[in-house]
Amino acid sequence: MESEHKTYSYYYKFMNKFPYCEDTIQKLLNVSGNTYNKFCSAIAENFKFKEKVKNEFIQKICPQAHAYLYDININKEYAEYKKAGCRYYIYWLYDYLKKSIYTSYTKEVYEKMMSDYPLHNGMQKYCSDYEEEVTFEQLEELTAIYKSYKCIKKINEQDVSENQRKYCNALKNIIEENQKQSVNKVCEHAKLQISSPVENNTQEIACSCRSNIVNTIAATIIVTLLILFFLLFVFKYTSYGLFLRHRIKRIRKKLDNISNIWNISKRTEVPINILNSGIYDMLYNES
Repeated sequence: MESEHKTYSYYYKFMNKFPYCEDTIQKLLNVSGNTYNKFCSAIAENFKFKEKVKNEFIQKICPQAHAYLYDININKEYAEYKKAGCRYYIYWLYDYLKKSIYTSYTKEVYEKMMSDYPLHNGMQKYCSDYEEEVTFEQLEELTAIYKSYKCIKKINEQDVSENQRKYCNALKNIIEENQKQSVNKVCEHAKLQISSPVENNTQEIACSCRSNIVNTIAATIIVTLLILFFLLFVFKYTSYGLFLRHRIKRIRKKLDNISNIWNISKRTEVPINILNSGIYDMLYNES
């Protein structure tokens, strides 16, 4: 997943600028090879090209590539397209070598083209800020996606040949068909997610409440036990415990004394009440 994300960030997000880069390199198709002949010949000698491919590389492809790399890296007019231009170049090179059945040379040729000429002339290596390891599988994917991108753009913006139109229409139908299938899958998944929101919410709330109640009870029990153990320790094994025991004994004595006094007063109240009641009766009868 991380590799796919890096590939997208490195290549695919610049694809909308690839057509400009393609136009730029096509304008340099007939550039003079004299300036780069020495370097192009040296690069070609490192690879086992067939004679026809070797000559085409030295006289046409290599000078065209050097002129393009110089423009997008040095010429301020192309500064806006430097990132896209560097990424487009390896696609362009891979596409050319694929037609000549030399894709296995892509990385080596790329490295030579990026470094030999600029370093010889005291310049920084071309596209040095945008180097990234890329696999042949990723280049194949990039080729297929860019071809599809160009196809859709052409059919929308201009007339194309009958063969191209058939290809592009078929491609467009495939894209639209798969888009509908993807949308349907997303919608079905969404319906399942929202089919019983009240029930789901109730279950979630019930689970949450049960969990909270259990946690609260457990915390209360633990805190209570800790307090009891602490008080027991203080009461039995510290000087404060001895002091507390004496205080408790004194309080109990005071309470006992108060209780005794209260009982005595209750016992004396009974005869006094009887006596008062008798005197009252006598006075009432006399009257």
